[in-house]
Amino acid sequence: MRLLVTGGSSFVGAHFCRLAARQHEVFAVHYATPLSLPGITCLRADLRRPRDVTRLRQVEADAVVHIACKIQEPGGKGVDPAQAAVQTNRSMMDAVLELGRPTVYASSTVVHWSRSTPYAESRREDEQRLADSGLPWAVVRPSAPYGPRLATHRPRHRESFHTLADLVRRSPVVPVIGDGRYRRQPLHVDDLSGAILALLDAGLPRRAFDAGGPQPLAFDEIVQTIARAAGTNPRLLHLPKALFVAAAKYHPDFDPNLIAAVDEDELADPGELIAATGRVPREFAAGARDLLR
Repeated sequence: MRLLVTGGSSFVGAHFCRLAARQHEVFAVHYATPLSLPGITCLRADLRRPRDVTRLRQVEADAVVHIACKIQEPGGKGVDPAQAAVQTNRSMMDAVLELGRPTVYASSTVVHWSRSTPYAESRREDEQRLADSGLPWAVVRPSAPYGPRLATHRPRHRESFHTLADLVRRSPVVPVIGDGRYRRQPLHVDDLSGAILALLDAGLPRRAFDAGGPQPLAFDEIVQTIARAAGTNPRLLHLPKALFVAAAKYHPDFDPNLIAAVDEDELADPGELIAATGRVPREFAAGARDLLR
């Protein structure tokens, strides 16, 4: 199968391309950082530019795996970076739909948040547009994907789990946003990739799946699990959420709206995806060792 992967240079995208290239012909679309992995054709393209979309259509892919997304985007004077990112995501989905190929969209469990944020609304809009497109499609919504660094690839934005693992390994104190009780279901990136590949192989079922690890874990438990894997015992320092929200306003990789909503649980019942793909995700206690590689 010939696969066109948007966001191929992202953390999730690079891992997906690595696994997919074992059995498929993979074209990885990147904007700034090309992949250096065997068996992958890299295509530099801006999905907002019609001539680049025309060039991608010439690949004649059998399917598109849409992983590219923006959380923050430079908005210019008087433009909210989060709202600028919404427009970028809308333009990228325009391009994906224009390609007219069966599509898997890597969304997020943020679509279930009760609190409205531009990022969550953008994901919901993308999902609905794909469902209304008439194309064969599937949506996979991972909760907290994680996995090892790739030796030959450095994503433009540092993966948050890697930052956390480095803190746990090297620092006696790990700062935690708020009370640390909010829950995630960390999903190993290879399990996410394997599930997407299984959906492609079986034929896209025109439905959305939540994707997460076997059990919900409070953020404090996630830190403690990484610490056990690293053989360390740092102290968890719980700090007010407002402090992180304020700091995020001055960092281009963080969205204050998302930090403000961090205490929303991101839960994902993996049962339906397991039934559809036969892929059972690993426990975080087993996968956490990969964060230390």
